[in-house]
Amino acid sequence: MTGHRLDRMLNPRSIAVVGASQREGSAGHGMIHGLINAGFDGTIFPVNPRYRNVAGLVCHESLADLPQPVDLAMLGVNSTRLEGQLDDAIAMDAGGAVIFDTCYLDGERDRGLLNRLKAKARAADLPVCGGNGMGFINLSQRLPVTIFDASSKLRDDGNVAFITHSGTVFSEIGNNDFRYACNLIVSCGQEINGTMADYMDYALDMDSTRVIALFMEEARDPRDFMAALEKARRKDVPVVAMKVGRTRLAAEFARVHSDADTGNDMAYQAVFDHYGVMRVGSMDEMANLLALLSHERQLAPGGLGVVLDSGGEREMFTDLADDTGVPLAVITGETQARIRPHLHHALEPVNPLDAWGTAHNYEDDFEAYFLAMAHDPGVAMVTFCGDFQWNPTVERGYAKALVEAFGQTGKPVSAILNTPMSGLMTAGKDMSSHGIVVLCGTRESLLAIRHALSWRNRNLPSPPAALSPTPALDEELPAALGLARSQEGTHGSMMPTILLMIDPAFGPLVGLRCGESDQEAWALPGIDPGTAGTLIDRVYGTWFPGSQAFRLSVARLLSMFSVIAPDLAGDVTTLELGPILEEGDGMACAGFTWRNAEA
Repeated sequence: MTGHRLDRMLNPRSIAVVGASQREGSAGHGMIHGLINAGFDGTIFPVNPRYRNVAGLVCHESLADLPQPVDLAMLGVNSTRLEGQLDDAIAMDAGGAVIFDTCYLDGERDRGLLNRLKAKARAADLPVCGGNGMGFINLSQRLPVTIFDASSKLRDDGNVAFITHSGTVFSEIGNNDFRYACNLIVSCGQEINGTMADYMDYALDMDSTRVIALFMEEARDPRDFMAALEKARRKDVPVVAMKVGRTRLAAEFARVHSDADTGNDMAYQAVFDHYGVMRVGSMDEMANLLALLSHERQLAPGGLGVVLDSGGEREMFTDLADDTGVPLAVITGETQARIRPHLHHALEPVNPLDAWGTAHNYEDDFEAYFLAMAHDPGVAMVTFCGDFQWNPTVERGYAKALVEAFGQTGKPVSAILNTPMSGLMTAGKDMSSHGIVVLCGTRESLLAIRHALSWRNRNLPSPPAALSPTPALDEELPAALGLARSQEGTHGSMMPTILLMIDPAFGPLVGLRCGESDQEAWALPGIDPGTAGTLIDRVYGTWFPGSQAFRLSVARLLSMFSVIAPDLAGDVTTLELGPILEEGDGMACAGFTWRNAEA
């Protein structure tokens, strides 16, 4: 044990299984047989007044009847019995509890049971995983604490810590993808007393953790959440997040699902940007990215080296690479010379490479293509993009060539399955077992690769410009920031305005808005001019209403303002500086308004 607050719960030596059952298919049967079949070598206490023995173990009537306090109480009972069971766990000085049920009573409208459980657990400082969740699986200790027998899912080589507010995603991402392995999977649900940030902190203390993955509705303790992200950044551990609840309707569903307040999505994006969190938009994208980041081989310098067996799919892939911002390597003349002897005379040795000519000797030819790409100094990863369904004989040849190439290079080798379906569970599974990074869906694969490239290219931001002392919040603030007062009566409707707002969860945020539109981008305070330039790109894209010098000046201004924003935040709830205008060699401000915090 590490001395962490969650140690007794997540790495227990004694477990009480409340609701243990002999009835096959029941949650109580799954809980206790999962522990036994996984080889848990601690003490197990079945608890159920209806049995004398369960799974060959003496069964106790209640937690109060146990001969010793336990490290973990698995409360596998329905909501009508939860409060009493939690009281018993607290009274016996348990190290933690897991609650699976919804914590709602029929006819209850004020979530009274859930609130009482939270109050009791927090007053007693009893860590509780759940409710309305699937528990957890500490794969590093071969410990499944869930309502089904997950012993067959255990692997010893996991390096992804996955923490989720969704019980279904707990299984889909955490347990059912052979392309990566987890060391810890937590379904934290309603977070009665144990938040996503707590589990992240614990996982970052595990030597095996190489990646943190989150499926999240809310950061219930924003300060600890940001502290955990900072800890991950300090340890150089990538964090992948899927944040849901962006739309009004989805936010309402989150409130029903786990009593979550999904908050301001722009504020979450600002936090993710600040700490380098890779935000994904789908489960496929997340799984692909976890396959990449958890792999023993990481992306080398350069762009993607791609081999295909279809001219049409090459065109599709090239368009999608451009759409997703994934760079394609420009291969050298030496690489072209290596490819040429194996290539059909009607095809050209370029990247992406359309390599199908005839079936004669194709396995050796494709291995040569893969190795030629791997030897190119500008190739970050060798990729075959195609399908593994239409011709099993040929597909086995592709797979064999990829595996042979993998053994002769230190670079990652991947296969993108355009239409995964049956190909994933046949050729895909076999290739993955031989070290090939198998990715599913063309666009989702490219989005994941883009994230992996951004992680490879990560660097520390430069210190932002400073203003000392901090200017007062009054009419002179624009001048203190180097802005003249605009004398023009009109100005362009697309000119930038600098913003400040106070988010209830994360505090002050600085932002940029495109004129009178609703196109905005936000960041945590203290950004450097380069990050400020990223916000400008996010708002304006490739077009900006002014010269390049003006754009750079706006970026410096936004960075400078972000430094003083925390000092201004105590006095305002919102602030708008602008529109900012380009006047000669300088900048001018056409407006300046703020709302006092007391108003």
